[in-house]
Amino acid sequence: MWIERLHTQKILDAIKSRPVVLLTGLRQAGKSSLLLKLFPDAEYITLDKVIYAREADENPSQFLDRFNNQVIIDEVQYAPSLFRELKVRVDNDRDNYGKWILTGSQQFALMGAVSESLAGRIRIIQMGTLSAKELNDAGILSKQKDLLWKGGFPEIWAKNLSIRDYYEDYIQTYLERDLKQLINVNSLHDFRRFVSLLALRTGQLLNYSELAKDVGVAVNTIKSWVTVLETSGIVILLPPFYKNLGKRLIKSPKVYFCDNGLLTNLLNIHSPEALEKSLYIGNIWENFVLTELVKYNFQPGKNVFYYRDQNGVEIDFILEKDSEVFLIEAKHSERTNPDKLNFNKVYPLFNGNVKCVLACTIPEKGMFVLKDYSVYNPLFGYDFNS
Repeated sequence: MWIERLHTQKILDAIKSRPVVLLTGLRQAGKSSLLLKLFPDAEYITLDKVIYAREADENPSQFLDRFNNQVIIDEVQYAPSLFRELKVRVDNDRDNYGKWILTGSQQFALMGAVSESLAGRIRIIQMGTLSAKELNDAGILSKQKDLLWKGGFPEIWAKNLSIRDYYEDYIQTYLERDLKQLINVNSLHDFRRFVSLLALRTGQLLNYSELAKDVGVAVNTIKSWVTVLETSGIVILLPPFYKNLGKRLIKSPKVYFCDNGLLTNLLNIHSPEALEKSLYIGNIWENFVLTELVKYNFQPGKNVFYYRDQNGVEIDFILEKDSEVFLIEAKHSERTNPDKLNFNKVYPLFNGNVKCVLACTIPEKGMFVLKDYSVYNPLFGYDFNS
């Protein structure tokens, strides 16, 4: 079963204006499948195969010589030397748009090489797991809240798989295959405990010292592990909103996970019943709301932030779009007590066009405008860009 992706048109537009297009994101998010469907006549090679990765990295010119037409090079991070050779080829044939289509699942290895070699020549598109809109449009999200614990990896929805086994295999593969190549993990047991403890802190301020104490490793070790998880797309660090708000803001980021299924698995939640009984259901909902925003191309630190002052007054998400500012509160309930919302305390700090939005689990689709704020359910999908 094929599920249409939100990024389809963006990719098709990109190949008309850039010689190189890079689709990056988590492993198994559906990058390769999407590109192979969009460009069935393109040549395809994956650097997951060690022999190809070695040739591409040690003899990049010889490796690229084999491709005369449009080509998809999968998992390009395994051959960082390839980027410099690509720059030479692009500069010699600058108007050959869309010839080089790349994918990568390790942004940490990609971004440095890309910025040094292919600046101005490449379009980078970030793709996450399946969004609520994609699943709703495909007609396979019969129970809306299933997305909160199953997550958005395409294989889960296209095949009859054990959710628990899928994520356990995913985590083990990620730890044993990818991370061991990136950082010196002396104990995978310590690292796995670290990831689980990080999941317990979803939606909370990230305290490196506290986390280091709980795991039993140095603070610098925790910082390096968090950095790798962030740059590889496993976690999202959401910074606070600073503009014109002086010293009242707390500077620590809040931590979230890229996919709700991955998060709930780390929290040992494997069914809708366990989800509803979980003490962390509010954090899980907040995580879902943020990841949906990210899937619509809002970027943490660029146009998505959180707000919290020293008195504990907090807004979950601040979204900037052109001249508009959205204050978004995420509450896992159909009915929320307005007294628990902080819109009226934060709204006066902003000038201009400010809209207050409550993201909750109302059963209706679309955005509903109330007296003091609007209400919507992101399980049905909603694009603030529209």
